[in-house]
Amino acid sequence: MAAAAALGAVVPAVLVRFGQSARESQRRGERLAELAAQLQEERDAKALRAVAEEQARIARELHDVIAHHISVIAVQSGLADYVFDTDPGTARRALGTIADTSSEALEEMRRMLTLLRAGDNAPESYAPMPTLGGLADMAARMRAGGVPVQLTVEGRPRTLPPGVELCAYRVVQEALTNVLKHARPATAVVEVRYQPHRLLVTVTDDGPGGGPAGADAGAATA
Repeated sequence: MAAAAALGAVVPAVLVRFGQSARESQRRGERLAELAAQLQEERDAKALRAVAEEQARIARELHDVIAHHISVIAVQSGLADYVFDTDPGTARRALGTIADTSSEALEEMRRMLTLLRAGDNAPESYAPMPTLGGLADMAARMRAGGVPVQLTVEGRPRTLPPGVELCAYRVVQEALTNVLKHARPATAVVEVRYQPHRLLVTVTDDGPGGGPAGADAGAATA
């Protein structure tokens, strides 16, 4: 009898405890599901921000490429038209600069558009990202456009992160484009300084309508 009474007391207690454990497990499961949903929302939002930032970066790059190369082409086409009858040699050189500049612009735009299509199954080759090694060609192109450019490099050149290289290249490109469009007649000086823990890029000109402009292209370790 005593055993039956004890069993009658224990069984309900076990059932109550079991019910409490089941409810706690359910609540834990619901909290985990809510946390998982929240984490997924945060990942989706982060992915959307990354896409928007990448689109903005590509838009800036397209602006830089088009503004620079089209400015050079416009100047050279005007020069070729002006001296077409009186100085055929200069006209031919201007046309050659136009051909080279337009080809470079197409390659850069093709590179960016190919990056946008990176998800395609069939890979496509594209021009490499511009680097500081291309500044000499840029300076030569600007000289052909009528802007004397002096390029100096201080320190020991070294391999830098691609983002730093591209940023420095675009700083010089934008500055020289502004000189070509707004400061002529002017001479431009491009200084690239490799310092121990950073790269310093400065572009100055002696044209009217503004003072010298410079920009720290960013820090890099090699």
